[in-house]
Amino acid sequence: MNHGIGWLDRPKSNAPRPESERRAADFWGSRISSLDRVLERLEEKGLPTSPLTVETVNKIDLMHMGAAASTDELIRLGPITAADRVLDAGCGIGGTSRRVASLTGASVTGLDITPEAMEAAIAINAATGMNDLVNIHLGTSTAMPFDDGSFDVVLVQHCAMQIEAKADLVAQCRRVLRKGGRLLFHDWFLGGNQPVIFPVPWAADEDTSFLEPLADMMARLESAGFVVEPFIDQKTQALGWLREVGDPIRERKEQHRELTETQINNQSISNTMIPNLRDERLRVGFLIATAQ
Repeated sequence: MNHGIGWLDRPKSNAPRPESERRAADFWGSRISSLDRVLERLEEKGLPTSPLTVETVNKIDLMHMGAAASTDELIRLGPITAADRVLDAGCGIGGTSRRVASLTGASVTGLDITPEAMEAAIAINAATGMNDLVNIHLGTSTAMPFDDGSFDVVLVQHCAMQIEAKADLVAQCRRVLRKGGRLLFHDWFLGGNQPVIFPVPWAADEDTSFLEPLADMMARLESAGFVVEPFIDQKTQALGWLREVGDPIRERKEQHRELTETQINNQSISNTMIPNLRDERLRVGFLIATAQ
């Protein structure tokens, strides 16, 4: 299986890549879970690790708002079928890639700029028996190492908010999609009330956060040759999910039990993301576009 080339060594484009992409790679490189850490976290939750299944690993490897429910909604909105060639741009450790492949039978290519993420994704693919359907590449979504028209569907799930060169991201998505192909965004955008409260899940501060208003992204997509569908706002669902994530934390505190490392991180995120969403500092939802 070809796992691609490192974007640090041989990007497809000759254009210089922003330093912000290296910062993003460093940010996630220090936070990525290895296969061993994934197994440890599953055991902490009392979940089975032998045999290891995609459904089980998806309890912890879908690192985006709404977790499995959001990925399943992207599959429905596509819709993604077994016949589709799918690119998961900014795939991280491959949670979305594996879920899409396992539920639909589609062939999925994952692309991420973080070497640690690629290594973890490949190891988890092997452990869950997904090597035949999921192929992982190390590379940047702003200079993709793929031929024109290589894909029927491109997924961008909680990735664009960390990309500074958004014009390059959109242009590359259009280039690698066939005519009539579908671009499925599930991402964050700036709301009407500023400033954003940090930290957020993808950034400790503005150093690795490059949010823009929804209207700017929609205009960018249209200019690049996409027909853009109305935005599907997920504010209510996201707030509900954040409060649901907080329930075990409140229960543990009431029992005067020490919080786990994951729960401490979740609490910190909830403390900022709930007011960010509630006060419309941030917007989150689905943005679907068709390549013309």
